[in-house]
Amino acid sequence: MEHKRTLLCWVTRKSNENTVDQQLEEQMRKNIQYYFEVLKRVEAVIKFLSVRGLAIGGHEEKWGSPNNGNFMGAIEHIAEFDPFLHEHLEKCKNEKVNVTYLSKPMYEELIEIMGKHVQDEIVNQINNLDTKYYAIIVDSMPDLTHVDQLVIVVRYCYNGKPYERFLTFLPIESHSSTTLFNKIQQVLDEHKLSLENIRGQSYDNASNMKGS
Repeated sequence: MEHKRTLLCWVTRKSNENTVDQQLEEQMRKNIQYYFEVLKRVEAVIKFLSVRGLAIGGHEEKWGSPNNGNFMGAIEHIAEFDPFLHEHLEKCKNEKVNVTYLSKPMYEELIEIMGKHVQDEIVNQINNLDTKYYAIIVDSMPDLTHVDQLVIVVRYCYNGKPYERFLTFLPIESHSSTTLFNKIQQVLDEHKLSLENIRGQSYDNASNMKGS
């Protein structure tokens, strides 16, 4: 009888909606939904700034500062009309949350993920062209650390419409024809793009590529 009562007690507790496990599961579900809502707003701001070619960061990564950059400034502006984001931002300012999803490392990681997605879509379009042919534009310029960055742009016609898309950039050590060719080949191989399907080429250092 004692065993029976114990078993019935266990079954009753298990079916009770207020068990510790169920409470923890419900709390986890709410946390996931909460940060999903935060990320939706962060993603929207990043897309807005990126499409318009605007800088993300600022000189001072501090809430309320006029020099905190376009990302933090946009988040603060939206929070004026968005109660959810306003509440989250107040928690961040008062350090009441351990994870904010509004930090520089976080938006840089999201930019990288979103950029990879866009890059994959461009490559997918090129690999599924009816005509299969495309052109490349290659240029270079030094970055803030004075390292030359090779920029590769692709041109192609997809569904009857012409497109010119930035594909990638990567550091180069020289502008010799061999270096440029090897870098281009590296990018094409990485994205499984055919060198044989290139029907147009344009180079900043065109004289270096003669005969290559």
